[in-house]
Order: sequence, then structure tokens, then C-alpha cells
Amino acid sequence: MEYLRIKLLRRVYLIFCILLGILAPIYCWYLRPGFNPMEKPLSDFGIQEPTWLLWNSTLVFLATGIFLNAYTALRYYFKQRRFRYPLKVLLLISSFSLFFTATIPMDYEVFHKIPAFLFFFTYNLFVFLFGLFRSLKYLRTGVFSMFIGLSMLCSLLLLLPFKSYGVFEIVYFALILIWNIYFLYSRMKEEGIKSKEKGFLKFF
Repeated sequence: MEYLRIKLLRRVYLIFCILLGILAPIYCWYLRPGFNPMEKPLSDFGIQEPTWLLWNSTLVFLATGIFLNAYTALRYYFKQRRFRYPLKVLLLISSFSLFFTATIPMDYEVFHKIPAFLFFFTYNLFVFLFGLFRSLKYLRTGVFSMFIGLSMLCSLLLLLPFKSYGVFEIVYFALILIWNIYFLYSRMKEEGIKSKEKGFLKFF
């Protein structure tokens, strides 16, 4: 019973993080209608009034949310340690990097850019390798994850036409949310089919 309660709380938290990741940037943009991602990065939300607290808090929630979702997916989909271990290392590095990106403002330049770069690189690699390892047994979900990983890599091309990396960040974070929504939904659906609960609760 305690396990089911923890699982329920975790899933509610993950859904909250995903919704926050979608709505918070939109609301930040609403509060600062003059913001232009072609000229400024999204981190500008984290140093300006009135968006700094909302933006930085959102990144902290996302750092924990995407870690919990991906870690749960690892335990659910991978039983062999030789696959789980390198993915866990990448996931830990990326989650901590996003946390430090949120807590070290853009004003600190290199101290902000280093964890930001680490996050983009390690999470991209995590998503691609997750798909590569997964495709050895289940091709469809594996190919989907590899496609998202390759799309993240290709989004770097958006750095070429713009003087800021704001557009790249928007696309990259959209891909992060798509990956997390897909695997959270897939896991809930698969476990819901096996569940003895009835109605909507079977998916939690």
C-alpha cells in the first residue's frame, strides 16, 4: 500500500513538472512581451523582473522531474546493469547540470554556461543511447528515442542563423518534454493494462 502511495505521488509530481515546463515559459513570455528568443537566450528570464523566480524555480522542478521520470523508465525498461549503469551516469550528470544552470544566474557567465553545456550534451546523449539500447529488444520505442536524440542534435543548426541561442533552447526543451510525456504515458498505459484497479485510477 505504501509503495502504491509513493508511485501515485511520483506520477502526480511528474505530471505537474511537465505542465509547469509547458506553461511557465509561456507565462514568462506573457509577462515580458518584448522578449525575443532570436536576440536573447531563455536564461534571460532568470535574471530579469518579474520572471526570475518563476523561471529558475521551473528549471529546478524540471531537473528533479526529468530525473525521476527517466530513472523510473530505466528501472522499468532495462533489467541488465550493462545498459542501466552508463545511462544512470549520464542522467545524474544532466540532472545536476540543469539544477546548477537554474541556481547560477546567467550573470555569472562561464559558471552558468558550463553546467548549461553539460546538460545539453549529456541529456542528448542519454536520450539517444536510451533509444539505441532499447531498440535491441523493442524497435518502436527505441527508434522513437533515437529520433528525439538526433533531433536534439540537429537543433544545434538553429544556432547558425540567430545571434542568440534562444530559438535552439525552445526547440530543445520542447523535445525534452515530448520524450518525457511519451515515456511517462507509455509506462502508465502498460502498467494500467496490468492493473486490477478500475476506471481512471488504474493508470496511477
